[in-house]
Amino acid sequence: MACTSGATAAGKIFGLNAANAEKTATSPRRSSGGGHQPPSPAVRKATASPAPSAAPARSSPHATASPAHQAPPPGVSRTVPVPQLPSQVGALFDGSGVSGSHHCTASVVNSPGEDLIVTAAHCLGSTSDVFVPGYHDGVAPYGVWHLERIVVDAGWTDDSSPDDDVAFAVVAPLDGRTVQSVVGGYTLGIDEGTGGRVTLTGYPATSQDPVTCTNQISSFSSTQNEIHCTGMTGGTSGSPWVTGDNPGTVMGVIGGYEQGGDTPDVSYSVAFGQSVQNLYEEATSSGN
Repeated sequence: MACTSGATAAGKIFGLNAANAEKTATSPRRSSGGGHQPPSPAVRKATASPAPSAAPARSSPHATASPAHQAPPPGVSRTVPVPQLPSQVGALFDGSGVSGSHHCTASVVNSPGEDLIVTAAHCLGSTSDVFVPGYHDGVAPYGVWHLERIVVDAGWTDDSSPDDDVAFAVVAPLDGRTVQSVVGGYTLGIDEGTGGRVTLTGYPATSQDPVTCTNQISSFSSTQNEIHCTGMTGGTSGSPWVTGDNPGTVMGVIGGYEQGGDTPDVSYSVAFGQSVQNLYEEATSSGN
């Protein structure tokens, strides 16, 4: 595992040096249909990262992860109406907050310190990034939350391994309250398997509102899962894969193979297993 903070966190954002990267909120991550990565071939993980090994969503005060409102057919994304925004999901912005650009998505997971978010490792390059839960239309309904510490696996830090494209970040208190106490959190799901239905909710970089999609998942490899959902373009990296209700269990995030996929209609996630559990335990350890 690797615990990082400040300017040395995770090191890269979408294959760009964190010090020089301009978060791509003003243009899609792909020039030909969107996706989860920058459009330039020079920085696309599709050609830089090996494929993983082959193998045969509110009864509580917090919003539900799976809004039910004229649900489209499975696999078709729609914009989430503001009253149905899941409070646990938010956009990641650069240090200028909502006046800047949002480049990824993250969500709150239940933790002893009530201060943890999960996203893709390629989304976090510095603790100068901020998390804005429930963001929409330039509004931060639950506040702007600063990051204190980022925890990624050494497999990502050393080699940008697609099988380690998961990150946790400890979020600093705001006005004396923890982020989980304000917006709630998802249960972290480990070894949830494949074949079930999940709901993805994420923030396209060119939109001020999130989109959501529900569909069956399947195994892409022994280490990665995939889902067919339309419209998951650049900025949706890190979007939680949520199963169940009230508010649900996050068992993946858009990322992994090709940093989430090279088409907006098919997305990938690391299959959350023991390595993610270990990462979570490191992130929740008060000794770090």
